[in-house]
Amino acid sequence: MKHNNGIVAAAAREAEKMHVQRMPTEDGLAVRPFLGGTSLSVDRAQVDIAIFSAILASLPVGPGAFILDLGAGPCWVSDWLRRLKYRTCSLDICADMLRIGQERMGRGSWVCAADMAALPLRADSVDAAVCCAALHHVPNWRDVLGEVHRVLRPGGVFVMQEPGRGHSRQAESIMQMEQFGVFEQDLPPRVLSRACRDAGFTRAIVRPVAELSHGLARILPHYPFAREDPRRFARALARRMSITVVECFLNMWTPLHIVVAMKGVPYADSRRPHTMLAGFQDVEIQPRAGPSNPLKVRVCVKNTGLTRWLAAADESGAGRVQLGISRVDVERRITDLDYLRIGLSRDINPGDTAVFSAEIPPLGNGVRTYLRLDMVAEGVCWFSEKGSRPRYIELDTRE
Repeated sequence: MKHNNGIVAAAAREAEKMHVQRMPTEDGLAVRPFLGGTSLSVDRAQVDIAIFSAILASLPVGPGAFILDLGAGPCWVSDWLRRLKYRTCSLDICADMLRIGQERMGRGSWVCAADMAALPLRADSVDAAVCCAALHHVPNWRDVLGEVHRVLRPGGVFVMQEPGRGHSRQAESIMQMEQFGVFEQDLPPRVLSRACRDAGFTRAIVRPVAELSHGLARILPHYPFAREDPRRFARALARRMSITVVECFLNMWTPLHIVVAMKGVPYADSRRPHTMLAGFQDVEIQPRAGPSNPLKVRVCVKNTGLTRWLAAADESGAGRVQLGISRVDVERRITDLDYLRIGLSRDINPGDTAVFSAEIPPLGNGVRTYLRLDMVAEGVCWFSEKGSRPRYIELDTRE
């Protein structure tokens, strides 16, 4: 039995490698999910776009995070993620597919021709992984789950979209197997979620994809066949009415689902925040200081929101959380917003506390000086913009 499974897996790998060479044109691959070549289905494009949106909504990490795109094919998912400032590695067993994808993404893109069941990546090196309708082509797909679990960092997620029951018996699937020799199978979401837990993932959930049922919900005008063929029109009208009801309960029923498998607890991070709240627990600062002397300050802040504060981010610096000190007047109007920044020494998870110690430069002569303390995620937001309460300090800078 194992020998037969090995033969099937080897044949499937070879068929996937030769897939592009057996296609009449590459034009449709180069522009997917948009239309080109022999790919002229608007309904298919609508479904692909809806799936991408659902995958994106299930990623807790923000721009700058490292995403592994498994079974990337022509890399359209990677291309869209890169446009949203994610870093991606596009992995596929077909080198020709990756060639098309690399031409599409341009310089600086990272592609890798490899088997999903044997990832050439070190453990705990990937922030998140995605797989869009590719896992069902792999006979030993359970091995892929174990490999993804290995390369994900703690708190990482694996987001998958695969066809459910009946897929291998559909006419299009049968044509694909006959024409290209690829392997097709059903991967129902509940089966996939249970397998993820068996592979070591802490939790796996099934989420619906909010799409409009493969074009069935398109607006139905009163075509002439309403009079010429009333039975056909009645069936179309009934289908439209039923889909209208379905749209109201789309989160409870949909033909498409994604599975989100979690390795540990996946926090949203400050590159793509959820709730950004900070509680100033303790502020120690010299109440009096000479105009030419620096002030030593020690601030204790608790993360009371639902977002991990990152001490460092990518080269753009977006999402790096710091303590921001601004100068304000007596009526608390800001006179110098970016007066001083104090960085974190480590990432701060929700519920943890950060301690900042630094020196404030000399403030100069004056009767009173007022400072405003607020947390800031660089390039994203000040926490006070999201409802967090800043702390105001009054200083006496006279000699």
